[in-house]
Formats: sequence, structure tokens, C-alpha cells
Amino acid sequence: MAKRLSTNQRTGFTLIELLVVIAIIAILIGLLLPAVQKVREAAARMQSQNNLKQLSLAAHGYNDTVGHLPGCWETVGGNTTSPHGYLLPFIEQDAVQKAGFVPTNAGYPHNIGTYATAVIKPFISPLDSSTPGSVVYGYWAISNYAHNHAVFGIPGVDWNAKRPIQQISDGTSNTIMFAEKYGTCGGNGSLWAHGNWNWPWMAMYAINADNNVPQAKPTVANCIPSRPQAMTAGGCSVGMCDGSVRTVSTTINQTTWINANYPTDGNVNGADW
Repeated sequence: MAKRLSTNQRTGFTLIELLVVIAIIAILIGLLLPAVQKVREAAARMQSQNNLKQLSLAAHGYNDTVGHLPGCWETVGGNTTSPHGYLLPFIEQDAVQKAGFVPTNAGYPHNIGTYATAVIKPFISPLDSSTPGSVVYGYWAISNYAHNHAVFGIPGVDWNAKRPIQQISDGTSNTIMFAEKYGTCGGNGSLWAHGNWNWPWMAMYAINADNNVPQAKPTVANCIPSRPQAMTAGGCSVGMCDGSVRTVSTTINQTTWINANYPTDGNVNGADW
């Protein structure tokens, strides 16, 4: 005969015990979540820095092939486009460039949808949440890595410096080539295929128009398109002209920031560099 359970023999948890277990689990999740978020942010920051390095090295490849860096908005072989457009073959995106460099577009690849709408993975930072899908206004793909107008152009003089890397007299390890920027910024977009008819829409930052240091995690509404943006509390990641990558604090001295952007002014970066 089966043994009958005693009336005072327990077969499960009481409500209070369940509540205690749930509370303990909630506390553990609360303790672990910030650590998980930090790990994810660190991984995203590393990927962004790898992208910056890839672009800087692509610029070296272009320089070695052509003899100078591409211009901010340069015409080559009848096609006019941005530095990002000319770097496409050097990041294994030849097909995208060929789609835009066709005779029927009157020399402007940005008129070709398959070119201007192309979301290029090395152009996208996983830290940027301003542009879900990486396309704005239904047509333009972004780049979160803005080129430095002072390197690719001559501020106040020319969009196209045709500057060989070897002529960066302040030192390639002391001069910024690319910096992180929000994809959607203050009503504008950081668009890699956009041109100089409206530079706030370009994947570019203009140190001569705004020589303030990178913004510290602004909102999209408060984002200023002439400046880079720090996407983490750690600072703004930048790709240097020698192919290295570093993080610039948003508390950097303004003079140091200016000196790090101009390639041939003869000024030495400050001690906070």
C-alpha cells in the first residue's frame, strides 16, 4: 500500500520563498547588467577602432597608387565624389564604386541609387544609435568616420589638396585623418557619397569652420555636424595619418585639438595628447 503524505509535509515553495528567490535573481541581474553592457561597449569600441584603422590604411593604399590622398570632393576620370568613394576599392568594395562610376550619370556617382544608398560595413560604427539602418531620408547611406578637411583639403582655399602623405610635415602619428561622427546630426546626415554643395551633409568635419573639441555624447538634436562626436564616455576614437588609432578625450585642450588636425602648421601637440 502506498504511503500517504502527512498533512504537514511540504511539497513546494511558499509565496514568501518565491518572492525572496525572485528578489535575489533581480538583484543579481542588476549587478550583472552593467558589467555586460560594459563588455558590449568595449567590443563595439574595438570594432569601431578597427574600422578606423582599415580606412586609414586604405588611404595609404590610395596614396601609394595615385601619389596623393583623395580630395574632399575630387574629380578623377570624369567622376566626382568624396574620399570615401575613392577608397572603396581599397576596402574590397570595387563593385559599389563601379556601380556609380558609369557614363550615364553625368560624372556624379551620387546620382546612382545603388552607389549612394550602399551601406558599407567599414563605414559604420556599432556605437552609433542615431541612424538605425544606416540610411537617412530614404536615400543616403552614412559613414560614421568623418574625414578631416584639413588633411584631404586646404581649409578656406580648396576642397582638393592632392596632398601626399609624405608631405604631412607635422608627422603622420600626430595628425588626425578620420574621426567618429554621428550618422544623423542636428538635422543633417554624415553621408559618405554627398558632395560639397552642402558640406554639413558630408562625412567630413571642418576644423576651420568649428575648431571646438569633439562633442561628448550629444543628443541627435544637439549634434553639430562640423565637429566629431564621442560616442562613449571614454572619448572620440580617431584614425591617425600613420594608420594608428587612438581615443581623444572630450576634455582635451582646444589648442592641442587644433594642432592635431592641421598637418603642416608646424605646431607641436600639447602634453595632453
